[in-house]
Amino acid sequence: MKDRNYFPFERNRYFFGKLLSVEDFEREQAYMNHKRRMLNRLLYGDGVLCGLQVLEVDEESISVEMGVALDSLGREIVMEQPVIKRLSVLDGFREHCVENGNGGILYLCIEYSEEAAEPVHCIGSAGDDGGKPLEFNKWREGCRLFLTSEEPEGNQGFADDACEEIHTVYRGRGIRIRLAVPRFMTKDREAVLRLLVDKNGNREEISFRFDVELEGADWQGKKRMTLEFREAGREQADFYQEEYTVCAALRETEGRLQIAAESFVLEIGGHKRTEAAGGKFRFEVVSGSRERALRNAFLQSAPEDLLQASRQPLLYLARITVIQAGDTYIIERVDNLPYRQYVWNNRLLGALRLLGGEPSPDREKEREKPRPAARPEPAMPGLPVNYVYGLAEIELGIGGAAGQCFFSEEIVHGLGPGNVIVTVGAVNPRKDGREIVYGTRNIFPEEKGQVNVETAVKLYVDKGSFRIGVRCLKEVHEGRLTVHWLAVLAQKEAAESRPSMNIRPGLPRIRVRETLNFEALIDGKRQTRIHWEVREPEGGSIDAKGLYTAPNHPGIFEIRAADAADGSLRASVYVIVAEGTE
Repeated sequence: MKDRNYFPFERNRYFFGKLLSVEDFEREQAYMNHKRRMLNRLLYGDGVLCGLQVLEVDEESISVEMGVALDSLGREIVMEQPVIKRLSVLDGFREHCVENGNGGILYLCIEYSEEAAEPVHCIGSAGDDGGKPLEFNKWREGCRLFLTSEEPEGNQGFADDACEEIHTVYRGRGIRIRLAVPRFMTKDREAVLRLLVDKNGNREEISFRFDVELEGADWQGKKRMTLEFREAGREQADFYQEEYTVCAALRETEGRLQIAAESFVLEIGGHKRTEAAGGKFRFEVVSGSRERALRNAFLQSAPEDLLQASRQPLLYLARITVIQAGDTYIIERVDNLPYRQYVWNNRLLGALRLLGGEPSPDREKEREKPRPAARPEPAMPGLPVNYVYGLAEIELGIGGAAGQCFFSEEIVHGLGPGNVIVTVGAVNPRKDGREIVYGTRNIFPEEKGQVNVETAVKLYVDKGSFRIGVRCLKEVHEGRLTVHWLAVLAQKEAAESRPSMNIRPGLPRIRVRETLNFEALIDGKRQTRIHWEVREPEGGSIDAKGLYTAPNHPGIFEIRAADAADGSLRASVYVIVAEGTE
């Protein structure tokens, strides 16, 4: 039952005296399966229905919990019980991790499978290898887990495919740079382009710039704009997102955006170079709302477009970051559903509406909870840093009515548990971020494009986090609201904040029997009274001064450090020991 064609629908017509063959019974099954799978695909889509979380069991193994999903053909994928697997035994590990050296990022995927089961005696069979006339009595449906290092190209088949077009601008050195352009823009209104930067474990500092040419929209009155990204001064992460605002044309038209030839300049590790990059995007400038244009485009789509299986992506259950040295590896991190492939069923949608907000699938790559955008140095030496700031995006769906409330995700402010004062301000989208209103919006005279909302903050003192709430003062047509926030730790809490320890260098690579000197720092100051140890018994040795001697065999080993005066101050780092140079 792996047929990709639903049509035409044909079922058996029974009559007295009809001779039934194997083909007739197979047609009976195919008719019922194709009808059900077509409805699965059109009504529900594809993705995880429930369960199928991926958990880290130890440094080499994962557990996939029981659950149910639908694949791109509408077939049901059922995992009846949890499964624990070592990464090294899964299909694709050697091909995508060992042989190709893609040890940084692996993706765990799941697919539908079926196999013949229950062998029975059959006089009409040619027989098995032993000459016995056997056939299989059943098809047993199941699933297969496998690993790949290949990421989906663009967003075809994902939830955001209908509202955004995403293409890769540049890929290389473990870095992937993508641009997301809305498929629909409302005439004479602003629209947001998203620049997505995936570093995939690359620890080198990067910056880049490139130009795009616009037709059907403009940037500050110009038909050419520069998109620029600089990592210096940011908190290091595996994923970054930048937003740029353009203004759609004054009339309905077909718009285009194209990467300017030979304009992409990349700087990595201090070396600047011009790289090949490109991408073409199309969008429509419409007179009504983007939501109406999206709905009409979807309803007018031909069935073969919606059911075209070749355009559908794999079902990615998890993004697994591994540290690798040859055949040896350890799991560093597991992120579930990196491309948000889940099914929004009616029960979930109804529950979300009861909470007062219109649900909207997350169109961004799966990330951690928002972190502070910056953490400044203390104003005077010896004083602790006691304030952080950042940005939050609050989804408004198709907008909100007067009095309707919307809420952000829970934000970890990074100052730890305790009494923190949080101030928030809403951005006027028409001012390109140059106007932020703190407090109640309706105190100021109304301006074109402003978002008429008032804001509030709920602080979770014990968790070190908070949520931002907004209430519409008037009808709001914006789909997303940008809010600046500033969190300040109370003076008493700041004075009692604990120091932290880290180890340098981080994640080094050395050869067997080679030596390397580690140093421990507490709040940035080098410490000498440190107790050092190697976690693994055969992982080499380290002396009291932090001089590590690698063993005579490759592997990945953990170095631990603890402050001799305060044993609760601890840190650890992994060292990769390999044969020869890497």
